[in-house]
Amino acid sequence: MLRLFAAVSLAALAPAFASAQTTRGTPTCADEPLPFEATAANKLVGAQLQQAVVGKTLVYLRKSSRFTGMMVNNMRDHRADGSMVYSCEFRRGDAPWTPCKSIGSVEKRVAGSRDVGVWSVKNGNLCSAKAAFGEHTEDCFAIHRQGAVYAAKRVSGPLAVCMQGTIAFKPPSS
Repeated sequence: MLRLFAAVSLAALAPAFASAQTTRGTPTCADEPLPFEATAANKLVGAQLQQAVVGKTLVYLRKSSRFTGMMVNNMRDHRADGSMVYSCEFRRGDAPWTPCKSIGSVEKRVAGSRDVGVWSVKNGNLCSAKAAFGEHTEDCFAIHRQGAVYAAKRVSGPLAVCMQGTIAFKPPSS
């Protein structure tokens, strides 16, 4: 009977936990609207997703939500072994790009402009976890393509990861 009560109690808490996983952390940059409708027909899955990601750098340029007029260039190098290097740089206007001084959410900042982590494909979505953030902050995004334009749509993870919107895949940056 106690097991049944515990199972029912955990099931009741599951929606709140899932919501906390999605909202944890105040973003320092802003998600973008998707440039086209994300549908099952334009979602990359299987070999298409692997081909787009493996050995490439996923790049997403976003507006800073902390500093007016600042842009943040986020880059994730996806290595074939499942490891990942995240880096970021910022600028205002036409100034040169400068490495970020810190990364993370407003509540949890980590000094530096780089982090390491792992990436994987789960349920047809691109998922990653970065070392500096710990606390089970895995984020997952569905990757969609329309013509030559790619977009990431958040499936799960903290809002502090502002990858939703237009993205690009390029040869590795390092």
